[in-house]
Amino acid sequence: MLNSSENLIALPSARPDVSESYSATDQEIARAIARAQENLLRQQKPDGHWCGELIVDSTLCSDYILFMHWCGEVDAQLQRSCVRHILKRQLPDITAVRARSTHR
Repeated sequence: MLNSSENLIALPSARPDVSESYSATDQEIARAIARAQENLLRQQKPDGHWCGELIVDSTLCSDYILFMHWCGEVDAQLQRSCVRHILKRQLPDITAVRARSTHR
């Protein structure tokens, strides 16, 4: 079992710099929670569900194509859609990838 103390690794923890940390009053937190709840309730459909934009990166699509082939159940139309999605987001070359990752 993983509950044994021999499986635990003690990690050092740093005390936060209290002067630098954000400290909200209880009223501020309560108002933020109320605004978040109101926003969610405004977006909720009458039957209780929410609908939102799903942003899919190319990794999910490529993994799904691999999974379909691994299972031996390839949906050709879905595969074509996934490939189009991947190619639409493909960068011109590896130089562009390096340039983008260094400017973050």
